[in-house]
Amino acid sequence: MRFGWINWGVLAVFILGTTLAGHILSRKGKGLEGFFLGGNGLPWWAVSASIMASQLSAVTIIALPGAIFKTGGTLLFMQGTLIGFVIAKFLMVVLFVKPYYEKKIYSPYDFIENRLGSHASHLSRGLFLISAIIGHGIRLLTVALVLSVVVNIPIGISVLVIGIFAVLWTLMGGVTTVIWTDFILFILMLGGAIFSLVFIFNELPFGLGEAIRQLDAAAKLKLIDISTDPAKTWTIWTCIFCFTIFELAQNSVDQVITQRMMCCKNAHEAKKAVLGSLGIVLFSSLMAAVGLGIWLFYQHMPLSPEHTAFLAEQPSRAYPFFVIHQLPVGISGLIIAGIFAAGISTLDSALAALSETTVNGYYRKWINPGASEKKILRISRISVVIWGLLLSGLAYLAGTLVQNEGLLNLAYKAPVVTYGPMLMIALCALLRRGNFRSMLLGSVVAVATSVLLLVLKARGIIDFDQFWIYPITCVVFAAVALLMGVARTGTDRHRRALTGTDEH
Repeated sequence: MRFGWINWGVLAVFILGTTLAGHILSRKGKGLEGFFLGGNGLPWWAVSASIMASQLSAVTIIALPGAIFKTGGTLLFMQGTLIGFVIAKFLMVVLFVKPYYEKKIYSPYDFIENRLGSHASHLSRGLFLISAIIGHGIRLLTVALVLSVVVNIPIGISVLVIGIFAVLWTLMGGVTTVIWTDFILFILMLGGAIFSLVFIFNELPFGLGEAIRQLDAAAKLKLIDISTDPAKTWTIWTCIFCFTIFELAQNSVDQVITQRMMCCKNAHEAKKAVLGSLGIVLFSSLMAAVGLGIWLFYQHMPLSPEHTAFLAEQPSRAYPFFVIHQLPVGISGLIIAGIFAAGISTLDSALAALSETTVNGYYRKWINPGASEKKILRISRISVVIWGLLLSGLAYLAGTLVQNEGLLNLAYKAPVVTYGPMLMIALCALLRRGNFRSMLLGSVVAVATSVLLLVLKARGIIDFDQFWIYPITCVVFAAVALLMGVARTGTDRHRRALTGTDEH
C-alpha cells in the first residue's frame, strides 16, 4: 500500500507525542501502588475509556469492519456486544466491584487469596498467565500483520516497534501511563471512525434510505439469529450464554481489564467506570457502520481485479486499505497511527498486568518475601521488559501460522481454555465456598475437557462453535467441585462413625 512520507511523519509525531504525554502524566504514578494501581486516584471516565480502548484494541478497529465487508458478512456478531457485553457489565457491577474494594488489593487473585487461601490464588494466577500469553499474543499479532502490509514493512519490524513502545510506555509510569495513553488513543479511534463514516456517505451518490435498502437487499443487515444449531458462531444463544461468560470473566478475573477498574478512588467510582465502558456498544456499532459503508463504497467504485482478490483473501485488511487509498493524506496517517497505538496499547496493557501478577503473586511470596518496596518496583520494571520480549517473540513466531485466520474469532477464542475455571474460582471466592482440592481438580478437568473438545472439533468428529466451551467448562468445574464436596462429606462422616464421634 502507498503510505507516503507525510503519513509517516504524522504517525511518528502522534506516537512520539503520546509518549511525551505519557511521560508527563506518569509523574502521578510514583511508588509501587502508583505503578500498579495508579495511586487509586484516577478519574472514572479515564478508567472507563481505558477499559474500552483495551477491549476494542486493534481487533475491533481492524477485524470488525473486515468481518462485515467480506462476502457473506453480516451484523450477527453485534449480538455479542448488544447482549453479552451489557449483561456481563451489569453482573460485574452487582457481584464483584464492591467486594473487590473491601480491602486494599492489587488484583482479583489477591481477593481470591483473602477468601480461599494462597493455593487457590496461585491456581487462578497460573490460569491467567496462560490466558494472557495466548490472548494478547494473538492481539499483538493482529496489529503487526496488518500494519506490516499497510506501511510496507516486514512483520518483524512491526512487532519490534510495537514491542519497544509498549515496554517504554509501561516503564514510564506503570498502569497510570497505560490508562492515560489509552484515553488519548480512544479519543483518536472515535474521531477516526466518525471521520471515515462521514467521508464514505459524503462520497456515495445516494442518501441513507437508499444505502439501507441496498444493504438489506445484500442481507448485510441481518442482526438476530435464533438458530439452535451449535455449529453457528453468532446466534442469540451463544451471545446470551457464551459471550456473557466470556465478558464477565474478562472483567472480573482477567487482570488486564480488572487492574484498570481497581485504579478508581472507591467502589462507587469503579462502578461508574465499568458501566461507562458500555460505551463500547456504541463504538462497536460505529465500526460496524464503517464496515457497511466500505462495502457500499466499493460496490459503486469498484476496485481493480488485483485489489479485489487481495481483499477477498484478507478481508481484515479492508479498513486499513480504505484508509490508505481513499482518505486524505495526513488524516489517513493519523488513523493508521491510532491503529498502531492500539497495538501498543494491546501489549502495554498485558505487560502491566503480567508484571503485577508475577511480582506480587510469586516474587514477593516465594522468592523474596522481605523485599523493600524500592526493590519490588525495580523487579517489576525488569519483569515488564522480560514479558515484552516474550510476547513479542511469540507473536513473531506465530505470524506465519495465523495470517489467513479470522482475526476476530481468534482473539475471542484464545482464552477459551482458561476463562471458565477462572470465573468459577472467583465465584467460589465470592461465596466463600470451596476448597483447593476441588477447585484444582475442577480446573484440571475443565481445561482437559476444553482441549479434548478442540481436538475433536479440529478432526471433524464433532461440529460445534468453540464459544460453547465457555459455559461447558463452567458446568464441568461446578460438577467436579460438587462431587468432590459430596465425596468429602461422605468420607468425613465415615471417619466420624469409625471414631465414634458421629452424632447419629
